[in-house]
Amino acid sequence: MLRQSGDSGALSPGAASALASLARSGPLRLGDLAAVERVSAPTMSRIVTGLERAGYLERAADPGDGRAQLLTATPTGHNLVNGLTSARIQRFAAAMERLDREQRDALTTALNVLVDELGR
Repeated sequence: MLRQSGDSGALSPGAASALASLARSGPLRLGDLAAVERVSAPTMSRIVTGLERAGYLERAADPGDGRAQLLTATPTGHNLVNGLTSARIQRFAAAMERLDREQRDALTTALNVLVDELGR
């Protein structure tokens, strides 16, 4: 539900996620971005082409390997990701504020138990 918060424009959830990964992680090769996003290289290639056409990312030669390219979010791409993140944080905070104290305490307790269980 939070992924749907904010105006991602014409970006698919996969494209928004890939762009967010680039904005957070910095330059990545296409194969590395595909691995992070858990999609195939051909799927990521289509996503990257769309993001590049929209001006949200750019390609540059990899200084360590001239045959490879590094993908980087553009300032426009960073701004889009920051706006989406901000909208999601605001939506989450507003939902939390609508809970009464007892509900927030129960949620906090339940989440701490869940985190402990996942850590085992």
